[in-house]
Amino acid sequence: MRNISTSFKYNEEDARLLSIIMTTQAEQKLQVFQEVADKLSDYAYWFLLSTMWVKSSDYAPISSWKKLFSEKRLNKAISLMKPDELTAFKNLPSKLTVYRAHSKDENDWISYTLDLKTAIEFAERKKVNEIMEYKIKKHDCLALFLRRGETEIICLDKTLAKKKRVIVVNEEVLEV
Repeated sequence: MRNISTSFKYNEEDARLLSIIMTTQAEQKLQVFQEVADKLSDYAYWFLLSTMWVKSSDYAPISSWKKLFSEKRLNKAISLMKPDELTAFKNLPSKLTVYRAHSKDENDWISYTLDLKTAIEFAERKKVNEIMEYKIKKHDCLALFLRRGETEIICLDKTLAKKKRVIVVNEEVLEV
């Protein structure tokens, strides 16, 4: 099966703009994307946004990502997620247990993982020893990304994720 959205239709202008964006320096990609976003088809907008997020979300503040992910454009779910991601997302239970290894002094985020092992890996990379476990309703989530071998959940409003417990890496589990 080709893992391409049913909303994909080849578009010469999308191809041209995509080439410009993808050959731009990483730290400027989002700015260029924003400058040409109104010229992109809905499919190209969502697909390119998800691709940029998955490749490197660090090159822009979370507020920028939230704004872009909140756009009111057509075919959001079927263009933002690849077909296998959309199928997996639809098959998730209505209430999810998700995890996040917060960076020191982190005060805003939109990304969680469904996999505790992945959260532990992020905790080690971020040099933190705690992981937060949250409960969140699937209908409050925007997407599931399976790329990079992760099970990444996007929820644009962190207040919708309810803290359940703190997991201390290599130690005991603390209830919240």
